[in-house]
Amino acid sequence: MLSTKDKIINASINLFYDIPYADVSLLEISKTANISNGIIYKYFKNKEDLFKFLLEMISNKIENKLKYISSNTLKDGLNIYIEKNLEITREEYKLIKIFREGQYRFIEFEHRIKKAYLKSLESIFQRKLNKYEIMYILGAIRYINISFSSRNLKLDIKFLVNILLNGFSKEKIFPIENIFEMELYQRKRLNTNNKKYQLLKKGELLFGMREYHDVKIKDLAKAMDISVGSFYSFFPTKDIFLNEIIDHLKKEILFLVKDNYNKDLQTNELHTMYLFLFLEYYKESSFKYKLLRDIEFLHFDIYIDFLNNIESFYISTLHKNINNFDEKRIISNLLLGIQHYMIIEIFFTKEIKDTNLLLKEISKLFTFGIK
Repeated sequence: MLSTKDKIINASINLFYDIPYADVSLLEISKTANISNGIIYKYFKNKEDLFKFLLEMISNKIENKLKYISSNTLKDGLNIYIEKNLEITREEYKLIKIFREGQYRFIEFEHRIKKAYLKSLESIFQRKLNKYEIMYILGAIRYINISFSSRNLKLDIKFLVNILLNGFSKEKIFPIENIFEMELYQRKRLNTNNKKYQLLKKGELLFGMREYHDVKIKDLAKAMDISVGSFYSFFPTKDIFLNEIIDHLKKEILFLVKDNYNKDLQTNELHTMYLFLFLEYYKESSFKYKLLRDIEFLHFDIYIDFLNNIESFYISTLHKNINNFDEKRIISNLLLGIQHYMIIEIFFTKEIKDTNLLLKEISKLFTFGIK
């Protein structure tokens, strides 16, 4: 028979997995656990304390999973490391999803888990890794882990290990300064004075800067100096409003990469340029990235659709000498993973300052990998 505390934990895992953090209440957890509301306070001070307890749970599980990796070669050790990452994600998928929502809400847990990932990884390499190598290898592994697990895709671990260690683009290294001289474009909408567009842009900013459930229709109406009734004449519900914002954002990002695609660039030059492109895009609007991240927890189907779309485009950009579709998918997710963690570490945790050096070093890793 489950203890009262275990009932609370199980109920909270199920609710936080299904519903965003801001939308879960202790009352709802009590009802799901079939206990009286006051009993929760015997074990947890408040919702944040309970949520952090779950983050602590999965942090401990990940640390224990990665603690002991024994192998005779670097390649074998890295293979085991990736297998163990996939195992913990599939075994504890609900807690992993909860961690992904909480890792930047409570940044101390992200720092802690990154330290655990890195400690295990450096024991396999038997040396310290620099911050660019860390972004290349951990960005790829952590992103691929979630991307493939969330879609039930099978991962060719041997191929991933090979491109992490040896790179995937065998072209010559190019002068990084070439990218800074390129003409890069972003589509601009002309009819920006209409009320609907203005509402969408205001909502994009508010949802990007604040929690979705903290933004009320009256806030949006006040910001636009219109009545609540006028808002509803454009959007029947807040959810439909959010969906239109995300649809616009998805198109904006897909147009950004498609419009700047250049088939004459070699693979490492093209995808280093894409990293630069995203740096420029998010420089003045990092809130857009937070909004895209939040969609994973607010509307998982929309998140998966976006992931599939951008992955498909990245696959189409890889040169024809890589014939295997599954291998192209892995490389595409490696590229997307590096982009993801690059944005996080530049605009959110602010751990990387010199973006020019970052692009230069990552481009080398595309070609040579981590020896």
